[in-house]
Amino acid sequence: MGRREEDQLKMTLRSQTLGQEFPVLTIKQSRIKQIIMKHSISVLLLTVAGISVGQSLDEIQYGAYIKSSKVMWDRSISVADKNHGSESFEKAMAMYGLLNSTMATKDEETFDDNVDQTVDLLKSIIEEKPDWGEPKAVLSAIYGLVMAYSPMKGMLYGSKSSSLVADALKEQDDSPLVHKVAGGSKLYTPEMFGGNPEEAVKEFERAVSLYEKMGNVANNWLYLESLVNLSMAYKKTEKIAQAKKTLNKALKVEPEYGWAMSMLASIDE
Repeated sequence: MGRREEDQLKMTLRSQTLGQEFPVLTIKQSRIKQIIMKHSISVLLLTVAGISVGQSLDEIQYGAYIKSSKVMWDRSISVADKNHGSESFEKAMAMYGLLNSTMATKDEETFDDNVDQTVDLLKSIIEEKPDWGEPKAVLSAIYGLVMAYSPMKGMLYGSKSSSLVADALKEQDDSPLVHKVAGGSKLYTPEMFGGNPEEAVKEFERAVSLYEKMGNVANNWLYLESLVNLSMAYKKTEKIAQAKKTLNKALKVEPEYGWAMSMLASIDE
């Protein structure tokens, strides 16, 4: 029997009773078909979620932020884990993005499910690199989210958050992320506990300026959020014209930015 006849025999099953031919896949061919089908389904699900195959980590996170998509944030965590490692700061930032997004969707369950793991990862990074400011700033921001969900925990986490961001500013004053978090601390902390809207303006202005100077604007959700927070600080200090200008700047970068749209509408009311 030749090779061609042998292959044909493997692919064909003759029914003795009906005299019909049925194609039969070998085990190897069947497995290949399963893999192709699984890949096709995965691509379809990612497409429905707004994720294109081949997107960078920054692009996935940017889309997740704009669409408030838990699926996309979860995807960004997986990509960061695969590309940078399970103990990487990139993964910690993706997890922070997910936690931050729960404030918009009011998804406290997802926050509670992920916050401890994120805190532990950041503490591990800080322990390994104690002079690195950005992980401290992000941990400070997460403590801020904890207090936003549970104000009574302010007694426990307030001083920790303030101390972390103060250290981050000393260690990495050239980081826009650090200044963004410092601005959030000054903007959202009650004034009796150290909040200061004027200081928040300065910190957010510094963050925006650094992002722009670095050319780190495209597909950067942190830059967009810095702009909206800056506009909120302007509004709180009664600089309404500057608040509007900043929101319009954000919408020029991302016309579909829902938070900027709603903020601008509230100012115009």
